[in-house]
Amino acid sequence: MNVRFICITENSIDLAHKISALLEDSFFSTDMDCVIEVIQYSDFKKQKKQIFGESDFLIFIMATGIVVRSIASLLVNKFSDPGVIVIDELGKNVISLLSGHMGGANEMTMTISKLINANPVITTATDLNGLGSFDMLVKRVDGCVKNLRSLSLEINSKLLRGKTIYLYVQSEYRGYYIDDTCVGGFCLFEKYQDIIAKFKDFDNKFIDGSDNDDILVVISDSISLIRDLQEINLRVIPVIPRKNVIGVGCKKDTDANEFEKFIVNKLVENDIIIDSLCCIGSIELKKEERCILDFSKKYGMKTSFYKPEKIESVQDFYDKSEFVKKQVGVYSVAEPVCHIMCDGNIIVSKVKHNGITMAVGRKEK
Repeated sequence: MNVRFICITENSIDLAHKISALLEDSFFSTDMDCVIEVIQYSDFKKQKKQIFGESDFLIFIMATGIVVRSIASLLVNKFSDPGVIVIDELGKNVISLLSGHMGGANEMTMTISKLINANPVITTATDLNGLGSFDMLVKRVDGCVKNLRSLSLEINSKLLRGKTIYLYVQSEYRGYYIDDTCVGGFCLFEKYQDIIAKFKDFDNKFIDGSDNDDILVVISDSISLIRDLQEINLRVIPVIPRKNVIGVGCKKDTDANEFEKFIVNKLVENDIIIDSLCCIGSIELKKEERCILDFSKKYGMKTSFYKPEKIESVQDFYDKSEFVKKQVGVYSVAEPVCHIMCDGNIIVSKVKHNGITMAVGRKEK
């Protein structure tokens, strides 16, 4: 995560350093790769397009008018622009200016306001009315969803008009919504069976996008759950959390098609949607292995490769193989790597086939 403070005066620079220190102690987790910089406004103007494009948050400590004129030509949309925040140099007001939901500016505004005892200024309609929003539901779990832009506009506007939007969150992901700020205004179901009972005989001949549509948002990585819900006569909008990780090991030059087929089949057997994978990992020795790189590229996930000493720190939790030790220097790869990526929350223990091993884990809130 890249956070840039843009300053003009000495007072603003001092405030930026103060907030930076407070954020490092409270907002960012210890395992988060975060870079915080304090930049002079004159330097920002010289390379603003690059800085804007490479930042997750831009925090300007200056007048709002200067900021608006500076970044106006750089804006694309709220799904790609960074979160932009403006603070006066005395630290009295913190303004969420741009990308309040998807860019995280609203959340950051509230955090900074509490840290420096300032007044948070948030103007998004759902927040002002104490309502959640569809885009924030998605963002909390890095969700995969079709037509995010149009669905956000439709669902958020219906919430503001008091329309009923049903919501079911798979139990494993409810921790991401424990503060309730994202789900205000939604009609929540606690149990999957309650949805089936309520809507099994429901006659809802919806027209996609109609104001009379009854909508059920489902946040789940379960193939069977989403399939079953889509069979009821209700407009179901699946949101697939991208919080699952996969640790793998394989022989050198493993066939990419065989590798993919094995992983996909095992995910299906364990009722896990492949789009829920956010990262695939292995030992550093495999960082050039084509089957891993091809798989990560095809399914849009990150890769992580770990040094043997990092793997050794957790390998005693899992079965050991002398053969694997001779080949790569550690007793096991798939499960220890998966353990590292998900802090030990493994949901599918090691399975293997023809020299390929895999284990699946889920990141927890």
